Amino acid sequence: MTKLLPRLFVVCYLVCVFSTLSFSLASAASKTDPATQTTSDSDKPAGQAVTTEEWDITADKITRYDNPESIVAEGNIVLIKRKKIPPRVQAEDTTAGLSEWHELLEEEKPVAAVTPEDIETDQEPVYKTEITIKAEWMAYDVTLSTIKARGNVFVEADGQSIAAEQAVVNLEQETGTFKKATVLGTEKDLHLEGEVIEKIGFKTYHIEDGWIITCKLPEGRKAPWSFAAKDAMIEQDGYATLKHARFRIKDVPVFYSPWLMMPVKNRRETGFLLPELSTSDISGFGVNLPFFWNISDSTDLSIYSQYYAERGFMPSVEFRYITSPANKGLAWANYLHDDLSDPDETEYYEETGYTHDNQDRYWIRSKIDQDISGWTSRLDIDIVSDRDYLREFDSGLTGFKASNEQFQDVFGRSLENKTDDQRTNTFAMQRSWGATSLTGQLLAINDVREDEVLEEGELPRRTPLWNLPAVDYTGTMPFENLYDLTLQWDASYYNFWREEGIGGHRFDIYPKLSAPLPISPYLESRAEVGVRDTYYMIEEYGEYDWDNDDTQNRFLYDISAEIGTTLMRSFAMTDAARSDGFTHEVRPYVNYDFVPDEDQDDLPDWTSVENIGEQNRITYGIDNFFNGFSNDADSDLDVEYGWFKISQFYSLIDDDEDEPFSDISVDMKWIPLRFFELEYRTDFDVYESMFVKHDFDGSYRTRRGDLFTLEYYFTDFPDSSRTEQINARIEAALFASLKAKFSIEHSLANDETNEANLALLYQALCWSVELGSQYTPEETSFMLIFSLANLGSPLQFYY
Repeated sequence: MTKLLPRLFVVCYLVCVFSTLSFSLASAASKTDPATQTTSDSDKPAGQAVTTEEWDITADKITRYDNPESIVAEGNIVLIKRKKIPPRVQAEDTTAGLSEWHELLEEEKPVAAVTPEDIETDQEPVYKTEITIKAEWMAYDVTLSTIKARGNVFVEADGQSIAAEQAVVNLEQETGTFKKATVLGTEKDLHLEGEVIEKIGFKTYHIEDGWIITCKLPEGRKAPWSFAAKDAMIEQDGYATLKHARFRIKDVPVFYSPWLMMPVKNRRETGFLLPELSTSDISGFGVNLPFFWNISDSTDLSIYSQYYAERGFMPSVEFRYITSPANKGLAWANYLHDDLSDPDETEYYEETGYTHDNQDRYWIRSKIDQDISGWTSRLDIDIVSDRDYLREFDSGLTGFKASNEQFQDVFGRSLENKTDDQRTNTFAMQRSWGATSLTGQLLAINDVREDEVLEEGELPRRTPLWNLPAVDYTGTMPFENLYDLTLQWDASYYNFWREEGIGGHRFDIYPKLSAPLPISPYLESRAEVGVRDTYYMIEEYGEYDWDNDDTQNRFLYDISAEIGTTLMRSFAMTDAARSDGFTHEVRPYVNYDFVPDEDQDDLPDWTSVENIGEQNRITYGIDNFFNGFSNDADSDLDVEYGWFKISQFYSLIDDDEDEPFSDISVDMKWIPLRFFELEYRTDFDVYESMFVKHDFDGSYRTRRGDLFTLEYYFTDFPDSSRTEQINARIEAALFASLKAKFSIEHSLANDETNEANLALLYQALCWSVELGSQYTPEETSFMLIFSLANLGSPLQFYY
């Protein structure tokens, strides 16, 4: 009996221990739903997991403590915070079998209300991962919802990732403190490092002894540049405020500021942009400090504070808006009270050759595209104070070159050439109804030609014509059941105004009827008859007098016909799988055009409409078109290879009996490769046996971005001045990071280079630098543009 009692005591003790252990596991299971542990065949833990509806944690080893309630995990820890996505609602159609009285009474069809029973409960739950935390050791306080972690800590949330050696994280507030940490932004290239980084809010960090770069660095690469700080507050999509900031190249500090604010955002924000520096023999030292005001998501304003040591202060304002691809606008204005334009500055005029004499100098330009109640409108403004302004201020943030490129990129239409003395300003509105359209336009000319010195009794120069307004109504109406007739018309009203000269009103109506000619099924033929009636009301402006009647009327008719045919042949290269080749289309044609000789000496000299000359001629030519084809759906051989066109006309007018044949016109285009085009146009004078025109355009592009263009233009028509010009542009990638740019405009007739540009662009990781030079007959300038990734405008220096 004495031996049995100790054995009974041991058995009772083991039963109590296993009962307690079972109760603890059951309790843990009820809280974690469920907690599981598996053991490998070698009796070593292969991995453990604890899962709740919100959290999921896996690790090599997990230990659960009840007082305080916590979990300690070790080895390959992955903690995931999940959010359950509500199941979709499935409402039954309870209206099945109802009568259609709701249709007779014009009532809406009843829809059953959604009840809790309608929610599908047999779906598999769907979760979305909100936070992922990895580490080698982790202690999770369930009561406080905090985590302490160490060893390769990695946190990913809110589109950002944090790597650190140690971390304390509040899971509910999603804040924490990280030691020896790195923060990487995924929405924008942002890289932060610091001895201590505190996440104090949504994408907001406080850094001690750290640095920042607005560029994503490859793993293991040293930052090429950075902003280091003793203390920094970073608000992504906002600003970085740095105390004791140092700008570093590699790890070498090159600039210090006790306080610095910089943007770290993936959207536009109000603030100063990097300055532009310049120096010139004429203008002296210059600095431009831009300020950007983000008025709204679709509107902004930039203010440029440009100062030249020799000229003075030149402020500029740029306003932009865009509400849709079809509705956008850009307006820009510069003003300068130019100290160098003082008449006493004789050296300035002698060295540059400029002729303006005004000190108040300005340039206003704008383009707006806007759809208004079905009408399409276009506004183009280009007003400059003098003919020299655009040539003097060609470079820089507010110069002609930057403005012209921006208008071309945004609106697809550029400014007029910077040397044009008459600059066009227009506002046009158009609306179409099927095959008809109505267009209204206002046109004004900014004339900046030099003032003429008049002799006694001499009339001033005629100023350009303005349209105030011009209205055109055009359309086409087919009559398919009436011999396939087609009616076309062009009706217009123009009010011509000018400061000096003859203006007035013009009403013009020009209907035309055309129909095919049933000559042969193998011939394409068509005839056209048009009548034109133009009425004039003449007005005198300035010192000019009109010697003829104030009202004039002109009536004209014209006849034209064309006969041609199209021949086509395919040249195929076939095999068992596919068929490739090209087609050759040949279209010979003959045109006849007749316009009677009408006395138009009493009409004003406004546009080409007032000078419709007599025509009685036969035009003949041959058009050739070459196109590739393929029956392979993945092939890109269905392209245009080029064309060859040749034409000439023979005049039947009595006055042209001595030389009835016109010049022979040739137009050729060849596209030997997808990115390689050549086009050549020429005119040959059959009586002088010489070419009077050569016009050549060539361009070649590569997939990596290389570009080469060449333009050559030559004219030598009788009774006109000789013109010969060559333009070239080259952009070549010399190495993976180095690109060269070169462009030239050279007049061969005057043996003078109008403009030449040369630049080298080096594109490195997170930064780039461009060194360039521009030559004009007036001045040679140099520029240095230094850009940091994602920091807005570049730092520019001009000399």
